[in-house]
Amino acid sequence: MADGEVRGLAYYSVPAIRRLQLGRELKAWREQAGLTLEQAGGDLDLSKSTLSRLEKGQGAIHPLHARAMAELYRVPEDDLVRLVDIAREARRPNQNRIEGVSANSYPALEAEAVSVRNFELAYVPGLLQTESFTRALYAHHGTRERNHKLHVRMRRCERLKGDDPLRLHAIVDETALVRPIAEQHVLVAQLLHIAELTELPNVTVQVVPAETGLYRGLRGAFSLLSFPPDTIGDLAYVDHAAGALQLVKPGQLVELSRRFKDIGKLALSEAESCNLLLRLADRLSE
Repeated sequence: MADGEVRGLAYYSVPAIRRLQLGRELKAWREQAGLTLEQAGGDLDLSKSTLSRLEKGQGAIHPLHARAMAELYRVPEDDLVRLVDIAREARRPNQNRIEGVSANSYPALEAEAVSVRNFELAYVPGLLQTESFTRALYAHHGTRERNHKLHVRMRRCERLKGDDPLRLHAIVDETALVRPIAEQHVLVAQLLHIAELTELPNVTVQVVPAETGLYRGLRGAFSLLSFPPDTIGDLAYVDHAAGALQLVKPGQLVELSRRFKDIGKLALSEAESCNLLLRLADRLSE
């Protein structure tokens, strides 16, 4: 998955899911009030495009602006107060923040997720990568960008441990584990690192054997993120040549959830996958 954007020296981080939650709720209230983007934007002195971006969580809404929107949309007082509180929370950094990534990027959202389901076809899942493997992966980038991506990746990996660890269920195609992206000793260490992480109660790793024929995962990698209760629903990310798509429509989420489940049925069990990781490490060490 993409590691966000380098924003010069103006690094920042905000609670991404609160932005999304606030934007979606305000959009729902606007539509319930029968106002178009043009109509609401005119009353709020905002352009149609600016209001649309705010409703998509692509910008911070000041609590005073949130109140003005809620009053325009005739939101009941209790809900108005709650929306203003969400606007305040959306301006406070969270404890898992990652400096230097855009607020609506995958890493920013993952930092607030409680669980991730990730299928990878071509790469070792980012949350399972070692520092040496990541360095090799980004070897062709410039020094500054490489260091930034390495920082983001390692901060992401920290979520798997600690007092409130991220729950991860990763399924990876075997071919991604043995692709000669790095030197042999780095690949061996990477395989052993994944095997070690499988001992964590919050980490599940399954491997799809290389001899598996045609299966649904060949369409490409994707991730499904789940968030704390009373925030936002699940999100999905799908990689493509120019970046990644963020998917939120129920039908899309159901399809990807079904696909992840189907791939999991084809993959080796947790124990079998761990044994395969160790066998691959031994083979590369010979």
